[in-house]
Amino acid sequence: MLTEKSFHENPLLIKAFTGLPSEEFWELVNKAQAQVAKYERERHDRPDRQRAVGGGRNFDQPLVIRIVQILTYLRLHIPQQTVAYLFGGTQTDISRDLRRLLPLISQLLPVPEIWEKVEDGEDLAGSQVLELEQLAGGRALVDATEQQVYRPEDSDKRKECYSGKKKKFTVKTQLVADGEHHIKAMSRGVPGAKSDKKLSDEVKTIERMPQKCEVDADKGYQGLASQVPMTTVRDELTGEEQEVPSLTVKTPFKKPKGKELTEEQKAFNKQLGAIRVRVEHCIGWVKNWAIIATRFRCEDSIYTSIMQIVCGLVNWQTQRWQAAKAALAA
Repeated sequence: MLTEKSFHENPLLIKAFTGLPSEEFWELVNKAQAQVAKYERERHDRPDRQRAVGGGRNFDQPLVIRIVQILTYLRLHIPQQTVAYLFGGTQTDISRDLRRLLPLISQLLPVPEIWEKVEDGEDLAGSQVLELEQLAGGRALVDATEQQVYRPEDSDKRKECYSGKKKKFTVKTQLVADGEHHIKAMSRGVPGAKSDKKLSDEVKTIERMPQKCEVDADKGYQGLASQVPMTTVRDELTGEEQEVPSLTVKTPFKKPKGKELTEEQKAFNKQLGAIRVRVEHCIGWVKNWAIIATRFRCEDSIYTSIMQIVCGLVNWQTQRWQAAKAALAA
């Protein structure tokens, strides 16, 4: 059975089980130890709680083991019973802590904000719009990723979840990264039959972008540029005013039916692809966590929370290697 002592004596085990270097893992644990009392107090005081404060069973394991169990499950996505056996717990412990600890861990990581669906006619608050300073290079890279789920029993649900592209039942999430591999925002998971463009429209991707930024997307987002609002600018020399797009949207040229792309269009697509590959890198790093790369086995209700945590872990990893690279260059 693995214990806290096991990880202190064998730091390489931490990397193998959680994907985190030993130093970062213990940093995360120390932050959690400092926040857990406040977090538990707020959780117990929530309005919908039916038990009195102090009610309910106590935790059987220390916080460090509870955290390492959850990170191990996210990283390896082996059966919960197997994870519990490794650490001397039960499958119920893993299932319960997925709901109890994920909100705490998300407070300790640079997680992306979640973009909710916006109803037609509903205005966005200022806090729901990205600021230009949040996007490295003034650039937003938009893409969606799909993950396989089990075949739904309900026929209507099956139609919603079947992805014609993947030929599987999937859940889809849109990610927005900046020009330096930082995942800034994500949508909630939606049934995989929904197109990338439809999902983008539902969360109002363009409306959430700051003025003067550049939005780069793939062919699945054709028509996004037509949604850019116009703004009035004044020529400082002539004083004339004119309407111009408030931001720039770039998507690849699609090959016309029965025709070929021009050399200029091919060059544009190649240049855009070299920029967009950064968001593809982010998606690839997210899928280093097996719970996102393999068929999802948990309840649908916690999918978005798990995706947000994994994106936060990837952002943390990105910050580490960028800091190390900057230190070497100094």
